[in-house]
Amino acid sequence: MDDLKLDHIIHYVQNLNDFNYPGHLFKLYQGGQHEKLGTYNRLAFIDNTYLELLDVHKPQLLKKVVKTEEGRVTFPSKIVQDNFRQGIKNIAFRTQDIDQVKQSLELRNVDVIGPVKMQRENRRGKRLTWRVLYIADPDYRVKPPFFIQWDDADGVRAKKIDPYAQNEFKVHGIKINSTERKHTVAKWKNWFDMEVVDETDHYTTMKLKHDDILYHIYDGDFSGYKTILLKDKKTTSSYTLIIRGATYQFTADSEKE
Repeated sequence: MDDLKLDHIIHYVQNLNDFNYPGHLFKLYQGGQHEKLGTYNRLAFIDNTYLELLDVHKPQLLKKVVKTEEGRVTFPSKIVQDNFRQGIKNIAFRTQDIDQVKQSLELRNVDVIGPVKMQRENRRGKRLTWRVLYIADPDYRVKPPFFIQWDDADGVRAKKIDPYAQNEFKVHGIKINSTERKHTVAKWKNWFDMEVVDETDHYTTMKLKHDDILYHIYDGDFSGYKTILLKDKKTTSSYTLIIRGATYQFTADSEKE
């Protein structure tokens, strides 16, 4: 699993069609609908990833889906499990060989579901397709990232996204709370081949082998994704925004991480 990189971050926002970031900080573009899940999204593209803002247009359908074996691990399932509380619900790791990832996990006796063929359709009727793979292990404290492989090659997809990307912003880390940090760290090392780059009495910092983004796992009273850490090339000092249950923490590009 040497090619894993952060693909995107999922932030659940209610009444998404009426939402804009404060000051229109991030430009939002229409995504599409996931008809089988009852969800739809809007997207903000930045330098090294994108933010998927997700909402539910068919809550009863999503509640029904989450009760199935596959549905309980799907990327919007945490919305139902959190009683529709807004905030960051999951993250996705991109791979070029999702079948190899599945094989590698199964050799480690990790239960998985998928790869599952996915699609969404935008308002123009254009269809985007991809495959996802979920870790089905019920013994976790933080909902595990899922794996995604786009049907478009990386170069093709990058060309499509580039005109919409706000390259002055770049994610450099994510803060995560865990009620059992050592347990979460051990799982993430096994599942994603992550390396520990720093550790204290209160947090552990990890990273994927070939991605620079840092995952800071803190001791907490609850388990879940808490804060997105970003660099802003156009600011001279740090600032923080709390937006719909999620914390966005920005530092100037010149500041040390």
